[in-house]
Amino acid sequence: MKKKLLTVFGLIFLTMVLLPVFVLSADVPMMTKEQLKAMLENPDLVLFDVRMGSDYFSSDLKIKGAVRPDDFICIPARRYPKGKTFVIYCASPNEAKSTADVKHLIEEHGKDGFNNTNVFVLKGGWEEWLKAGYPTEKK
Repeated sequence: MKKKLLTVFGLIFLTMVLLPVFVLSADVPMMTKEQLKAMLENPDLVLFDVRMGSDYFSSDLKIKGAVRPDDFICIPARRYPKGKTFVIYCASPNEAKSTADVKHLIEEHGKDGFNNTNVFVLKGGWEEWLKAGYPTEKK
């Protein structure tokens, strides 16, 4: 009886945690690590490192060319001219933080030029980039 109850609570917990992530990321454009690597030297690329707390501070590395927004992502993004390609990455394996930032940029600031064709989440985030051995640099 306890095992069944524990299983039910486990399924409820997973549903509560995972469902919002899938719903959140359903309509957010993604970019693969391979696509980003191919774009690294493109002057129209703006790469934002939005890793939170210890995920950011526990490493002295970032993806080559990435900038860290000082404040909410929309404010620094507006400083760039239209026509730039924005890629946002975090440390979450399901891109939760990046997805929320991209959704906000597209939904709330579409009039400012942020849309599904120029704002992306790095699929797999920081961990996948690091595992692939792709270019990093000191912060």
